Amino acid sequence: MRDELLNTVRNLLHREQGLYETLRRMVSKELEAILLNGDMEEMLAILEEKQDVISSLQLLADAWADALPMLDLDDARGSDNFWEKLSAEFAEEDCEELKGLIEATRVMAKELMEAEAGVQAELEKHVQQLREKMLQMKHVRTAVTGYAKMGGGRLDSD
Repeated sequence: MRDELLNTVRNLLHREQGLYETLRRMVSKELEAILLNGDMEEMLAILEEKQDVISSLQLLADAWADALPMLDLDDARGSDNFWEKLSAEFAEEDCEELKGLIEATRVMAKELMEAEAGVQAELEKHVQQLREKMLQMKHVRTAVTGYAKMGGGRLDSD
């Protein structure tokens, strides 16, 4: 039972790390889209992609919630008490491995949050440009929809 539980915890931590790595790369792409390219459409596309990863993080949180009854833990996942109680469930060598995974996961989460804050600050500098681009995109969609409704049919240039 403890081996199964240990494997479950390891798997959850590795999955969490993978999602944080993916998000960190996406945050870097966001910053590049804003600063280097000034491309708000690219940034919006990245935000859309990030939503899928964030949804995966929610599913992962659900997986942790499913594992908690096996652990007999009721503290909030991520709290110091949670990790201390979790560590107490395993042999010392397994505990050391988990502590390393947990610490690496915490560092990744912290770095991700710091990077997100940096992107947020840059985005706030460009929010007016983003609003204009979004409004322009809305007008284009409205025009295309209206054209199609009026029998405009296809938009190709044959």
